[in-house]
Amino acid sequence: MASQGSRSGRIRTPVKEMVCGHGERPILRTSTMKDNLGRRFWGCVYYEVQDACDFFRWVDPEAGGALQGFEIARCRKKITTLKTRLKDVEWKLRIVATLGVVGWIEFLYLLLHNPHNLRQPYGMHSIRR
Repeated sequence: MASQGSRSGRIRTPVKEMVCGHGERPILRTSTMKDNLGRRFWGCVYYEVQDACDFFRWVDPEAGGALQGFEIARCRKKITTLKTRLKDVEWKLRIVATLGVVGWIEFLYLLLHNPHNLRQPYGMHSIRR
């Protein structure tokens, strides 16, 4: 099927009697078309390489498409949930990074504006002469 979008894996069909118009065994492909997204089919080895013979056969029966549609919907929901969680974690990371930078700036400020207490040995700053 020339208009059918696909990506192919080089998995060969175990059925020896199934051959395409070129006399070759077809390979297992996965549809990328919106109507049959993720649905697997057997297609010509030479699809999109040279003149196609239009060999095409679905791997699963039509009823399997409804089940696969359910799986796609479930995966899309999971992706949406994960994207939301990712945004939440990114926001928390920004807050922690900001607090860390502010903490270091405060530490350096205290260190630079109070150097005389740090130069004396431990306990010596409380003894007056």
